[in-house]
Amino acid sequence: MNVFQCMQRVPVTVAPEVKLTEARRVMDEHGFGLLLVATEEGRLDGFLTRAFLNSVTDWEQSVSEVRFEAKFAVAPEDTLEKAALILLSNQLVLLPVVEEGQLVGIVTQGEVLRAMARGLGVGLEAIRIAALVRPESDDLYRLLHVLEKHDVRLVSMIRGRNGAKRERVILRVQRVADREALFRDLDAALQDQLEDGDPKDCPGVQSVP
Repeated sequence: MNVFQCMQRVPVTVAPEVKLTEARRVMDEHGFGLLLVATEEGRLDGFLTRAFLNSVTDWEQSVSEVRFEAKFAVAPEDTLEKAALILLSNQLVLLPVVEEGQLVGIVTQGEVLRAMARGLGVGLEAIRIAALVRPESDDLYRLLHVLEKHDVRLVSMIRGRNGAKRERVILRVQRVADREALFRDLDAALQDQLEDGDPKDCPGVQSVP
Protein backbone atom coordinates (compact mmCIF):
# COMPACT_ATOMS: atom_id res chain seq x y z
CA MET A 1 0.00 0.00 0.00
CA ASN A 2 1.23 3.48 -0.86
CA VAL A 3 1.09 6.85 0.89
CA PHE A 4 -1.29 8.41 -1.65
CA GLN A 5 -3.95 5.88 -0.68
CA CYS A 6 -4.32 7.24 2.85
CA MET A 7 -2.91 10.78 2.83
CA GLN A 8 -4.96 13.90 3.52
CA ARG A 9 -4.96 16.07 0.40
CA VAL A 10 -4.89 19.89 0.38
CA PRO A 11 -3.53 20.30 3.94
CA VAL A 12 -4.11 23.48 5.91
CA THR A 13 -0.96 25.62 5.82
CA VAL A 14 0.24 29.13 6.60
CA ALA A 15 2.41 31.34 4.36
CA PRO A 16 5.97 32.27 5.41
CA GLU A 17 5.29 36.00 5.23
CA VAL A 18 2.29 36.14 7.57
CA LYS A 19 2.67 37.20 11.19
CA LEU A 20 2.69 34.77 14.08
CA THR A 21 -0.69 36.09 15.20
CA GLU A 22 -2.22 34.64 12.02
CA ALA A 23 -0.42 31.32 12.52
CA ARG A 24 -1.80 31.13 16.06
CA ARG A 25 -5.32 31.89 14.78
CA VAL A 26 -5.12 29.08 12.22
CA MET A 27 -3.80 26.60 14.78
CA ASP A 28 -6.51 27.55 17.28
CA GLU A 29 -9.25 27.35 14.64
CA HIS A 30 -8.28 23.82 13.62
CA GLY A 31 -6.99 22.55 16.96
CA PHE A 32 -3.57 21.80 15.50
CA GLY A 33 -0.47 21.03 17.51
CA LEU A 34 1.66 21.41 14.38
CA LEU A 35 1.16 23.66 11.36
CA LEU A 36 2.98 23.34 8.05
CA VAL A 37 4.38 26.40 6.31
CA ALA A 38 4.05 26.57 2.51
CA THR A 39 4.71 29.27 -0.06
CA GLU A 40 2.06 30.70 -2.35
CA GLU A 41 3.39 28.37 -5.05
CA GLY A 42 2.78 25.39 -2.79
CA ARG A 43 6.37 24.57 -1.84
CA LEU A 44 6.98 23.23 1.65
CA ASP A 45 8.87 25.81 3.73
CA GLY A 46 8.88 24.31 7.24
CA PHE A 47 6.55 24.04 10.21
CA LEU A 48 5.51 25.58 13.52
CA THR A 49 4.46 23.86 16.73
CA ARG A 50 2.01 24.92 19.40
CA ALA A 51 4.70 24.37 22.03
CA PHE A 52 6.87 26.97 20.31
CA LEU A 53 4.01 29.46 20.00
CA ASN A 54 3.39 29.15 23.73
CA SER A 55 6.80 30.75 24.28
CA VAL A 56 6.43 33.59 21.76
CA THR A 57 6.65 37.17 23.06
CA ASP A 58 6.81 39.10 19.76
CA TRP A 59 3.70 38.20 17.79
CA GLU A 60 4.58 40.70 15.04
CA GLN A 61 7.37 38.46 13.79
CA SER A 62 6.79 36.74 10.48
CA VAL A 63 6.51 32.97 10.31
CA SER A 64 9.62 32.79 8.09
CA GLU A 65 11.77 34.22 10.91
CA VAL A 66 11.03 31.44 13.38
CA ARG A 67 9.69 28.45 11.47
CA PHE A 68 11.49 25.09 11.83
CA GLU A 69 12.99 23.23 8.88
CA ALA A 70 11.00 20.23 7.66
CA LYS A 71 13.67 17.52 7.62
CA PHE A 72 11.39 14.60 6.79
CA ALA A 73 8.87 14.03 4.03
CA VAL A 74 7.56 11.24 1.84
CA ALA A 75 6.34 11.05 -1.74
CA PRO A 76 2.84 9.86 -2.74
CA GLU A 77 4.29 6.67 -4.26
CA ASP A 78 6.33 5.78 -1.17
CA THR A 79 5.15 2.77 0.80
CA LEU A 80 3.25 3.01 4.06
CA GLU A 81 6.02 0.94 5.63
CA LYS A 82 8.51 3.70 4.81
CA ALA A 83 6.19 6.38 6.22
CA ALA A 84 5.62 4.33 9.39
CA LEU A 85 9.36 3.82 9.90
CA ILE A 86 10.07 7.57 9.58
CA LEU A 87 7.20 8.48 11.91
CA LEU A 88 8.25 5.99 14.59
CA SER A 89 12.00 6.51 14.34
CA ASN A 90 11.69 10.27 14.71
CA GLN A 91 8.67 10.39 17.05
CA LEU A 92 6.63 12.45 14.56
CA VAL A 93 2.86 12.90 14.55
CA LEU A 94 2.63 13.59 10.82
CA LEU A 95 4.67 13.67 7.64
CA PRO A 96 4.40 16.11 4.74
CA VAL A 97 3.78 14.46 1.38
CA VAL A 98 5.83 16.18 -1.33
CA GLU A 99 5.87 15.64 -5.08
CA GLU A 100 8.38 17.51 -7.25
CA GLY A 101 8.89 20.00 -4.46
CA GLN A 102 5.18 20.69 -4.06
CA LEU A 103 3.29 19.96 -0.85
CA VAL A 104 0.42 17.71 -1.95
CA GLY A 105 -0.78 16.29 1.37
CA ILE A 106 0.05 14.97 4.81
CA VAL A 107 -0.01 11.53 6.37
CA THR A 108 -0.49 11.03 10.11
CA GLN A 109 0.34 8.23 12.53
CA GLY A 110 -3.35 7.43 12.86
CA GLU A 111 -3.91 7.20 9.11
CA VAL A 112 -0.89 4.94 8.64
CA LEU A 113 -2.06 2.67 11.47
CA ARG A 114 -5.61 2.43 10.11
CA ALA A 115 -4.38 1.71 6.58
CA MET A 116 -1.97 -0.99 7.73
CA ALA A 117 -4.69 -2.53 9.90
CA ARG A 118 -6.96 -2.69 6.84
CA GLY A 119 -4.14 -4.29 4.88
CA LEU A 120 -3.80 -6.94 7.59
CA GLY A 121 -7.52 -7.63 7.45
CA VAL A 122 -8.08 -6.49 11.04
CA GLY A 123 -11.81 -6.54 11.72
CA LEU A 124 -12.54 -9.27 9.20
CA GLU A 125 -13.80 -12.58 10.53
CA ALA A 126 -10.97 -15.05 10.08
CA ILE A 127 -9.10 -17.91 11.73
CA ARG A 128 -5.70 -16.93 13.16
CA ILE A 129 -3.00 -19.58 12.97
CA ALA A 130 0.38 -19.36 14.70
CA ALA A 131 3.28 -21.33 13.31
CA LEU A 132 6.98 -21.61 14.11
CA VAL A 133 9.16 -21.83 11.01
CA ARG A 134 12.90 -21.98 10.43
CA PRO A 135 14.48 -18.84 8.98
CA GLU A 136 15.92 -19.25 5.49
CA SER A 137 14.04 -22.49 4.91
CA ASP A 138 11.13 -23.55 2.74
CA ASP A 139 8.85 -24.04 5.78
CA LEU A 140 6.70 -21.04 4.91
CA TYR A 141 6.25 -22.22 1.34
CA ARG A 142 5.16 -25.60 2.67
CA LEU A 143 2.49 -23.89 4.77
CA LEU A 144 1.29 -21.84 1.80
CA HIS A 145 1.15 -24.99 -0.30
CA VAL A 146 -1.13 -26.60 2.30
CA LEU A 147 -3.40 -23.56 2.28
CA GLU A 148 -3.62 -23.78 -1.52
CA LYS A 149 -4.38 -27.49 -1.31
CA HIS A 150 -7.31 -26.79 1.03
CA ASP A 151 -8.52 -23.88 -1.13
CA VAL A 152 -8.13 -21.55 1.87
CA ARG A 153 -8.09 -17.78 1.40
CA LEU A 154 -5.05 -16.11 3.00
CA VAL A 155 -6.08 -12.73 4.43
CA SER A 156 -2.75 -11.66 5.93
CA MET A 157 0.59 -12.89 7.24
CA ILE A 158 2.92 -11.41 9.88
CA ARG A 159 6.43 -12.65 10.62
CA GLY A 160 8.52 -12.04 13.73
CA ARG A 161 11.60 -13.57 15.31
CA ASN A 162 10.77 -16.06 18.08
CA GLY A 163 14.24 -17.40 18.74
CA ALA A 164 17.55 -18.27 17.14
CA LYS A 165 16.15 -21.24 15.23
CA ARG A 166 12.52 -20.27 14.72
CA GLU A 167 10.39 -17.39 13.47
CA ARG A 168 6.81 -16.95 14.62
CA VAL A 169 4.33 -16.51 11.77
CA ILE A 170 0.71 -15.47 12.21
CA LEU A 171 -1.59 -16.40 9.34
CA ARG A 172 -5.16 -15.12 9.10
CA VAL A 173 -7.29 -17.27 6.83
CA GLN A 174 -10.86 -17.57 5.61
CA ARG A 175 -12.93 -20.11 3.71
CA VAL A 176 -11.84 -23.09 5.81
CA ALA A 177 -14.01 -26.13 5.00
CA ASP A 178 -12.36 -28.67 7.31
CA ARG A 179 -10.51 -27.00 10.17
CA GLU A 180 -9.16 -30.19 11.75
CA ALA A 181 -7.82 -31.48 8.44
CA LEU A 182 -6.19 -28.13 7.68
CA PHE A 183 -4.40 -27.99 11.04
CA ARG A 184 -3.33 -31.61 10.72
CA ASP A 185 -1.77 -31.00 7.30
CA LEU A 186 -0.13 -27.74 8.36
CA ASP A 187 1.38 -29.40 11.41
CA ALA A 188 2.62 -32.33 9.36
CA ALA A 189 4.28 -29.99 6.87
CA LEU A 190 6.43 -28.60 9.67
CA GLN A 191 6.96 -31.62 11.91
CA ASP A 192 8.41 -33.55 8.98
CA GLN A 193 11.17 -30.96 8.82
CA LEU A 194 12.39 -31.18 12.43
CA GLU A 195 16.15 -31.52 12.60
CA ASP A 196 18.38 -33.25 15.12
CA GLY A 197 18.61 -31.01 18.16
CA ASP A 198 15.19 -29.41 17.61
CA PRO A 199 12.84 -29.79 20.58
CA LYS A 200 10.45 -32.59 19.69
CA ASP A 201 7.60 -30.87 21.46
CA CYS A 202 8.15 -27.68 19.45
CA PRO A 203 4.66 -26.71 18.27
CA GLY A 204 4.04 -26.75 14.56
CA VAL A 205 0.81 -24.80 14.24
CA GLN A 206 -1.89 -23.75 16.66
CA SER A 207 -5.00 -21.65 16.65
CA VAL A 208 -4.60 -18.30 18.42
CA PRO A 209 -7.30 -15.79 19.44
